[in-house]
Amino acid sequence: MELDGKVAIVTGAGGAGVGGLGVTYARALSGAGAAVVVSDIDGAAASRVAAEINANGGRATSVTCDVTQDSDADAMIDAARREFGGVDILVNNAGLARGRWNEMSTLSTDDWLHILAVNTVAPIACARACRPVMRERGGGVIVNQSSSGARVEAGAYSVSKLALEKVTQLLAAEFADDGIRVNAIAPGMMTAQLPEEQVQALLASQTVRRQGRPDDLVGALLYLCSDRSGFVNGQTLVVDGGMSRGR
Repeated sequence: MELDGKVAIVTGAGGAGVGGLGVTYARALSGAGAAVVVSDIDGAAASRVAAEINANGGRATSVTCDVTQDSDADAMIDAARREFGGVDILVNNAGLARGRWNEMSTLSTDDWLHILAVNTVAPIACARACRPVMRERGGGVIVNQSSSGARVEAGAYSVSKLALEKVTQLLAAEFADDGIRVNAIAPGMMTAQLPEEQVQALLASQTVRRQGRPDDLVGALLYLCSDRSGFVNGQTLVVDGGMSRGR
């Protein structure tokens, strides 16, 4: 398997969020041969996902992590080193979406600071914590979870994800000499429950006339985490059924 011997961390992998994308990512990385650190602010949920992976013949451990806390990010890296010897892959999947996060001027300053802390700043902190450990192993891969929402009008959420794509470019340049590649995936409408009229409006803007499924992102994830994408750096791979074409 192409990720044999690799160690991957997936944040926000406890099962909450849009269709439980973090769980799908953790399972896919394990299926490709990687040992997986399942990280989530909900430690019990992370533990259940890790137990499932282990029961299916994979190797996984769990960690409770609030990605907005540097001490938690450091502890997450320490767990990876303690259990599996290091870190080769970081998937910054934890994030906030929908609801009030689609507001703009009506969102409070505290809420603005919170969504930026989770969606934009935390991936920087987790990348910073991983950097020396990846360097020790000769390099690594970081995949940030952006969104096609960066290309539409979805309030603070759009701002946070558009900023994350610039973060991806800047980290790719900054970490290049350490052999660390940094890219992002921007999913479109996944399987989260949305009002039917909103679903239909989004489908009308796509060229693939169905909602996305978490498994639609697995190919992109494994490509970016493997040597097959060794000449790809600082890029955002959009997987959205053609919704944001030309934007």
